[in-house]
Amino acid sequence: MSVATSTLASDTATPPPSQPSHSHTHTHTQPQPSASSQNPTQSQPQPQSISPHLTLQPPLSRRGHGPGLILVVDHYAALSASEKSLDPPPLVKWAEEGFAVVQVMVPGKVGDGEGADGGEFPLERAVEVLRECEGCDFKEGGGVGLISYLTRLPFYIEEAICLSPHISAIISYGSPRPLSSISTSLSTASSDTSTKSLPPQLLHIAGPEEKQRRTSAPLVPDPESSSADQKPPQGPVKTYRYPTAKKDSAWILPADESYHAPSASLAHTRSLSFLKPLLHGPYFDLEAIWDEHCRYEFADRSVAKTMATMVAQPYVNHIPTMTGGIGQAALAAFYRDHFIFANPEDTAMELVSRTVGVDRIVDEFVFSLTHDRQVDWLLPGVPPTGKFLSIPFTSVVGLRGDRLAHEHIHWDQGTALRQVGLLPEWVEWVQPQLQRGEEGDADAAGKRREVRLPVVGAEGAAKLVDEGVGESNGLMGEGWGVREV
Repeated sequence: MSVATSTLASDTATPPPSQPSHSHTHTHTQPQPSASSQNPTQSQPQPQSISPHLTLQPPLSRRGHGPGLILVVDHYAALSASEKSLDPPPLVKWAEEGFAVVQVMVPGKVGDGEGADGGEFPLERAVEVLRECEGCDFKEGGGVGLISYLTRLPFYIEEAICLSPHISAIISYGSPRPLSSISTSLSTASSDTSTKSLPPQLLHIAGPEEKQRRTSAPLVPDPESSSADQKPPQGPVKTYRYPTAKKDSAWILPADESYHAPSASLAHTRSLSFLKPLLHGPYFDLEAIWDEHCRYEFADRSVAKTMATMVAQPYVNHIPTMTGGIGQAALAAFYRDHFIFANPEDTAMELVSRTVGVDRIVDEFVFSLTHDRQVDWLLPGVPPTGKFLSIPFTSVVGLRGDRLAHEHIHWDQGTALRQVGLLPEWVEWVQPQLQRGEEGDADAAGKRREVRLPVVGAEGAAKLVDEGVGESNGLMGEGWGVREV
């Protein structure tokens, strides 16, 4: 919900029109007759079945091309769209991030029948599919990332990954140990007995860390760690642990019953930060994308253009009032009926600070307007008061590739209520029931008391812009607290 001047990152797109300043008045336009579905994927490339085990999804970004990524998933994994979460399955999610994605399904659970250790793992076929994909920025000799969603990696898969010259980054969402270096003499296609250095690895481990117990040395060595051909990792390894996610589960898959949304979101952001430098992108100008979205909301007042800047299933959550929209249809209706055409004509935003991450933008800003109409997303059900409001806001915007995925908008609802005159300065104070053994105030019996609400008005927004404005700690001084009336 802020405006800044920059250009949209696109290989072929022309720069967007010049944008208004941070403090500005928006031109009110007539509502559009319909907020028909503006699903950005309607004209997007669809997944292509290469074989029973291989699926190609070209990039779903507006740019339309990007680095190659290979996903390794269990044949029995819950890979459909979730009915409870808007988080898409991995194939779609990584394509929305701007990658060309090949999904490889391991045929059967690890160790069960066909596809167990010694079976064929079509890694090179997946690489070839990416090489032939028009939307893949394929680089010979490396530049392909690999993400495993398996809780355990069979040796034949580990061997194929370690020996491939095309893999530049490895991420695991299940295996508790990194891939080990393997002698190239294991490969029948090579007579070289040297050890190939592994690319950087990122491990996401679910469950609390197990406490180390002192035990005697095992009589029988662990077969997973005692192979003469396995050596310690020779590339950098980064590990993150998610203690509240279920151990040995598909906690990262939205349709799985063990899905843990906070951990999955955090792990995805960390994976992006890990992948992009190693695969040389894809990089997008997130500020330009966010400002474009805001321009369509507040200046152009176009539902269609606003929705076109978002992923297939976005959401907006205004935290203090729980208003917004979850999913394409609900959000388009919210924008049409309660937001884009409901904001007063003098609505303005003054950007105070901005933090840009790999897939997030966090803005601090002052949102101002004259409350000359009912603004349901901000003050639901409150008739217009004619008061001018100046409210400190914080927005946390999640982007997926070159589109918005969600908005978390926070503001001080106390100051909003104070400024429209709905929040009294003093309210009755009822002495809380004391616990056994605590001493009460004997003099308070039968007396009426009030407490002064520690809420500020527009001066709070002014202090966000200039820290020197107003008195710090004033609410802790005399004149605040409880009084007798």
